[in-house]
Amino acid sequence: MIYLLYGNENTMIRNRIKRIRKELFSESDEYLVNFDLDHDSIGNLVDEINQMFIYGDNKLIIVDNCEFLTTEPKDKKNIALFNELYDSLKNLSENIVVIFTVRGSKVNTKNSIYKLILEIGKVLEFKDIQKNDWPIYAKQFFQKRNVQIDEDALYELIKRANGDLSTFNNEANKLILYKINNINLQDIEDLVPQNLDEDVFKIVNCLNSGDKAGALKVYRDLRVKNVEPVTLINLLSSSIFYMLNVKNLLLQKYKADDIAKMTNSSTGRVYITTKNLRTISFGFLDRKLNELAKLDSDIKHSKVDRFLAFETFLLEY
Repeated sequence: MIYLLYGNENTMIRNRIKRIRKELFSESDEYLVNFDLDHDSIGNLVDEINQMFIYGDNKLIIVDNCEFLTTEPKDKKNIALFNELYDSLKNLSENIVVIFTVRGSKVNTKNSIYKLILEIGKVLEFKDIQKNDWPIYAKQFFQKRNVQIDEDALYELIKRANGDLSTFNNEANKLILYKINNINLQDIEDLVPQNLDEDVFKIVNCLNSGDKAGALKVYRDLRVKNVEPVTLINLLSSSIFYMLNVKNLLLQKYKADDIAKMTNSSTGRVYITTKNLRTISFGFLDRKLNELAKLDSDIKHSKVDRFLAFETFLLEY
């Protein structure tokens, strides 16, 4: 049996692999082999598939980072390896299961191995949870575990997870272990750290679009929540480093999906950043990093008022 699991929701992909293993194998008769094609070769994978299996009843081969399923091979050497893999999969032994994973939202539907998996195996896409679907997913998460959570607490937890499924699951499980039942807003505020990335992303977008008033509004809202300027300086610096990284990858002709994977971010964030970067130079970003570094040093050495100095940075961006 052959599976292809692809999408940006890595947590869902990992959970489905666990389900497949549980459905097909018992712990005593499963022999597991892992491949990561960022480091391993297709040739070694072909050898593993074709190798006579003597360790037990069933063998499971999990193959991560299968970029070859998003393109078509071009040079003769890769075409030959690709054809060998195709033949091995077409004649796959009944006691071997192969699971391919692609960490991205697109695969090449014209790829011959993709077509083979579609014909004799299963192709499963794991789409990002959309903003409007988060309350449904979150409610079902707690309902399945027979845990009560107040509605305002549920929405605050979703907000702090910031669209990251792994973060949501980890924090929700932590809450259940701590509180067991009847989770309220105070529990969220006490136990789940604020995710400032979204707020900092808003500040950066406002600054890059010339909306300094919008940036100041987000910052002043954070001040009410006792978020320190030094914390925001570190996060802003990280955002500018991210912009530099994306700009460099764009110059190397990488596509949005590839950049999202390489920077461990969403395609939506890459798209917005790409749009902003059209009018921003490497030199400008370097200057802002230097200004933030000086501001951080001045605040830590009590040379400036931290709140006034940070507002001044935003106004002079």
